[in-house]
Amino acid sequence: MTEFIRKIPGFKSGSLWKGTVASAVYLFTLVIILVILFPGAPTLALEKIDPTNKSSVTLSGKTLSNKPVYLFKDNQQVQTITADSKGQFYFPLNNLTDGNYSYEVKACNSDKQDKCATENILIVVDQTPPNQPLIALPATLPNDSSDKITITGTAEPNTKIVAQLNQDQAEEATVNSNGEFTLETNLAVGGNTISVKSLDSAGNESEAVISSLNFNPKTYIAKVTRVVDGDTIKLETGESLRYIGIDSPETVDPRKPVQCYGKEASAKNKELVEGKTVKLEKDVSETDKYGRLLRYVWLDGTLINEFLVREGYTQSSSYPPDIKYQDRFIEAQRLAREENKGLWGDTCNPPSPEPIKTTTQTQPIQSAQPVTQTPGAYTCNCSKSCTQISSCDEAYYQLNTCGCSARDGDQDGVPCESLCSGGTSTPTQTTQTQPVQPTQPTTQNSGAYTCNCSKTCPQMSSCAEAQYQLNTCGCKARDADKDGIACDSDCQ
Repeated sequence: MTEFIRKIPGFKSGSLWKGTVASAVYLFTLVIILVILFPGAPTLALEKIDPTNKSSVTLSGKTLSNKPVYLFKDNQQVQTITADSKGQFYFPLNNLTDGNYSYEVKACNSDKQDKCATENILIVVDQTPPNQPLIALPATLPNDSSDKITITGTAEPNTKIVAQLNQDQAEEATVNSNGEFTLETNLAVGGNTISVKSLDSAGNESEAVISSLNFNPKTYIAKVTRVVDGDTIKLETGESLRYIGIDSPETVDPRKPVQCYGKEASAKNKELVEGKTVKLEKDVSETDKYGRLLRYVWLDGTLINEFLVREGYTQSSSYPPDIKYQDRFIEAQRLAREENKGLWGDTCNPPSPEPIKTTTQTQPIQSAQPVTQTPGAYTCNCSKSCTQISSCDEAYYQLNTCGCSARDGDQDGVPCESLCSGGTSTPTQTTQTQPVQPTQPTTQNSGAYTCNCSKTCPQMSSCAEAQYQLNTCGCKARDADKDGIACDSDCQ
């Protein structure tokens, strides 16, 4: 026997390692021959089919290439197919209705079905939709559009809740085993339509439950498409918006000339917010008399209304009842004025011209009483009573120059008769030597001021001038609240 083995290739040398390799090769070859001569059952794998609501499905799987595959139902063969070159096969199943379907699949070595691999599969067909869910909306809506609301409800256990907000897909939720669910979603500013329905594992949808609600939060997000001027903007919605609590110099009103620092205010507002998404905050009023939204405008934590006042581009202007931040605006304006910024600087408030000087009088005053002031020293103020007027000369000045007719109650041409009675019916005049001529013509009228209703409050040199423009010149725009005090934000 030993002699016979040594005659086999691989064993002739008597080397142990060569003999081991030769044994492995011969054994592997023997296995291959046995598999060819006596094949076993082929492998078989079926793809899983989830519950479905469809009446037609495809049962698919994989086995050895070109092997016959059989489909049985209730022990009856219903279909036969041959796997392709990759071993894949498909059985179409049609005309299915609600119910559970059990199938047996066999992959065999030959048509004799003597050596086969077998797998069972259950197909669930569910075409019945779940019940309509019930929902409850929150009783109180948030004040900020960035905050979500929570919707609670009940539905069939283990179904999925699908919601739409104004035709857009909202967040989804899963119904727990007790049939309860919660759903969170944001709301759009204005009208909202919320649609909620259940979806089961087979893909069946319930009838939708639809609710409507109006959402008008105190603060919300909006995009600025255009800046109109220093205190007015246009939104992506097409709405115009007026900043609360401030007033910018006019640049676009066809009835008024472009006012000082108006273009600068518009340019700065454009730099700050145009094309950007801002947060809008409502106070009390929704719109002004022109239909513009009234809002505070925030950008990256900065209150733009206040910023424009603080940097001197606009002035504080109170319009009750929208006064939430008015104290902040007034303080911002005070600081801007102290620092001579923008409206409060030399651009809109040039230095006053030098007063006109006269030579010393050489002739005695021709009057029944001494003169204490020259007319140029008086300021128009029709609110002064006769007891507050310093002299008869000032009384005539207030009557004739300023038009304060209340100083002449009996209309005899003599004002404040308690001051000017006793033979003096006209203001006293002084005799002067040649006066010193001013280096340039004066533009002042009625004392130190000139009527100019286009001047804004920031352009007034003092509260006295503001009151002059209101009482003497009739510039009613300087008294927006009609309380008799001009330029309230500066003169109260």
